[in-house]
Amino acid sequence: MIKRILVALSGTPCTPSAIAHGVQLAKEHNAELSGVTVIDPDRLQDVGPIPIGGAAAAHELAEHRVHLAEEHIEEAIAQFETACGDAGVTNRVLRESGDSAERLLADWRYHDLTIIGLRGLFEYGVLHDHGHLALDVIGAGLRPLLAVSEEHRSINSAMVAYEGSPLSARAMKAYCMLGIWKPMPTTVTCFLGQDEDANELLSDAAEYLESHTYPTTKKRVEEKPRNAILKTMESVNADLLVMGAAKRTRLGRKLLGDTARFALENSTRPIFLHH
Repeated sequence: MIKRILVALSGTPCTPSAIAHGVQLAKEHNAELSGVTVIDPDRLQDVGPIPIGGAAAAHELAEHRVHLAEEHIEEAIAQFETACGDAGVTNRVLRESGDSAERLLADWRYHDLTIIGLRGLFEYGVLHDHGHLALDVIGAGLRPLLAVSEEHRSINSAMVAYEGSPLSARAMKAYCMLGIWKPMPTTVTCFLGQDEDANELLSDAAEYLESHTYPTTKKRVEEKPRNAILKTMESVNADLLVMGAAKRTRLGRKLLGDTARFALENSTRPIFLHH
């Protein structure tokens, strides 16, 4: 059951799409929509190396960045409140300050679904992390998550990437059991590299999806998922990719699995992640 949805008002090109998806789902579920903004003083005031005698100019630049971010935050909030008002959706705004990842994760604890942009998080026309912060937040365990692209795309069909692991099974089960979307045509896809027999996995997964009234098509792809997942999604004309995503540690840094990371960095269609 979905009753509280959190939307990151990130001030990136993906923000209007995130708002639109949030409003649509809030209407369908009679849910409350929370829009969250985060102003991170440390990131905004980090203007890089300061030359000798340049402290005053650096301070002025930092203040300008903060002011610009605040202007863009107000624009994002106004857009969010207008969209909610027009749709008759109950809403509230969470104005946070501090570390962007920590504040988003703190608010996520009390919401059933979080919606963010596929690339960029809380940039507000000032910061440009090329999506690294979004990936770090996802790697820290923020699920269930809907990550959307710049172009708003209605979700009327899905592709489930499945290879029999508990991780991919949990994502498929969450897609069904949370009931975020009404049962819609779904393609369950196995890629090269899973340990179990692909045909058996596909049959079992399709049977599970159909037991939840999802019209299901099976597809076997003889390529590794990282190389084929997005082009397969396009070939079956799926509006949504459903997949599991785990974090792992490499040289002390938390990273997502290669396939999930590649999909998040390159997809032009929404992705639903669970773990």
